[in-house]
Parts: sequence; structure tokens; C-alpha cells
Amino acid sequence: MERQKENQKEVVKEVKDLKEKPERELDGLRKELARLKELKRQKELKEIEANSEELVSEVNSESLPSDEIETRLNNIEDILTSRLGEIDQKTYEQNAAQIEKELRELELEIVKERGAVTKEISTYEMLLNDYPWLEEKRYIFMYSLPNKKTDLKDYESWKKEWSKVLFDYARYAILHILYLRKAESEKPFSNFEERKKALEEIAEELVNKEQAEWLSKSKEKLRVYWKSLDNWAEDIYEWAMEISPLEPILIFEIRESNREFSKLPNEDIVKIFKMLEKEKRGKIITLDDGQISFKIKIE
Repeated sequence: MERQKENQKEVVKEVKDLKEKPERELDGLRKELARLKELKRQKELKEIEANSEELVSEVNSESLPSDEIETRLNNIEDILTSRLGEIDQKTYEQNAAQIEKELRELELEIVKERGAVTKEISTYEMLLNDYPWLEEKRYIFMYSLPNKKTDLKDYESWKKEWSKVLFDYARYAILHILYLRKAESEKPFSNFEERKKALEEIAEELVNKEQAEWLSKSKEKLRVYWKSLDNWAEDIYEWAMEISPLEPILIFEIRESNREFSKLPNEDIVKIFKMLEKEKRGKIITLDDGQISFKIKIE
């Protein structure tokens, strides 16, 4: 009887472990969808304020593509939180593959939704939604670089806040490589009193947090990891399975995919191929012309 109880506890623990990853992904997708919907709502409110005196309640009255995405997210959540999933490992494992596939599809839908929103709303407007202090007069001091020697506490706080802004700037603009000289001319960074020095200090903070790395000794080119290579590897693998599971995938095909990973640096794509090969999910093939490709392993 005691052994039976222990076995049941182990089964519940295994199912719990299986569920944790999709639950985290689900939460992340839900938050991103909510952020995009709020951005669209605020954009429409501004347009109404500028053009007419229509009631705010009329905003966003039509059904949006994001509504359907949210419904699908809710359906996955129902499966993950069902009592059956908590006690029946076999049944949950049978559904796990389908849940994973559905999450990948929903992630692509949200990426498309983000692209549609980005066309309507600038990167700076997206930043303002998360960091309204960027335009608040009482925070004008944030555009001055604090003295590290005399005001260390203020300097550390300033650097921490601005590193979040720079990180999200790269993420919203879908920039894997950030050229600081170009960023100096973009809002909000163009408002800095010492633009070059301020951006270097902020970028250095991202490097220290292992969210970025310098690609040049002159510190003008920064690789920002707003998504890990593990996650990019999963995205590329799923995409490759969809379009060409039997033929090797070439780097130029990734470039033409029009996905978020299409602008990844070549060296990162090679690293991803090596990661997938190490996981025994495929094999790197060097073609006669020297090009590197990746052939998925079909079970």
C-alpha cells in the first residue's frame, strides 16, 4: 500500500515536471498578447482624441485576430490545469506533443500580430507603453549620465533602468545586432546629453548581465540576446519541419523565411545547427560549394 502511494506521488511529480515548460511558455505568450492588445487600444484612443469626440467605449469594438489567439491560449490552459492531467501521466504524455505543436503555432501567430502592430506603431511608442517615464518631465534627469564617483547609487539605478529600455528597444525593433551610432539618432536615446558615452555605459550593463556581447573592440556593435539560442534553435527546427523535413535547410532559406530568426547572424545560425546536431535532431551537411546546411533526422 505504501509503495503504491509512493508510485502515485512519483507519477504526479513526473506529470508536473512535464507541464512546467508549456505552462511557462503559455504565460509568456499570454503576457505578450495582452501587451499588443493594449498598444492597439491606446493607439486607437489617441486617434479618436485627435480626430473626434467619440466615446471611448466604442474603441476596439470589432473582433480582433488576437481574440481568437486568446481563445486558443485558454483552451491549452484548460488542458494543462485539468484534473486528468494531474493524475494520469499516460494520457498527458499523449497530449504533450500536440500541446507543444499548438504552442509553437500560437507563438507564430503572435509574431504576426506583433508585426502588424509594429507597422502601425513605432518602436518608440511601444517603449512608451512599457516605460511612460520616458516622456514625463519629472524624469528629465534620466537623460543625464550620473557621476559614477560621487553618485554611485544613482548611477547604478540609472544604468539598470536604461539597460531594460535598450534591451526592449532591440526586441521590439527585432534587432539582433545593435549599432550604437545609429541608436544615438533614435528616440529615446537621441535625448541623452552625452549620447555616445551614455549608450556605451548602458550597453556594458547588458554585457555584464550576459544579455549581450560586444562584436567590435571599438564597442560600436552589440549583439543583443533578447531570445536565447536554445529558443531560436527550437523555432528554426519547427519551421524546418514544416517546410522541408526531407531536404537540407540552407542558411539563405532561413534568410528568406521572413521570420524573426531570418536576420540572425550567420555565426549564430551555425551555432544553432551544432546545437541541434548535438541533440541528435539532425546533421550538419557541407555542400560541394562550401555552404553549410542542416538535415533533420526523421524518426
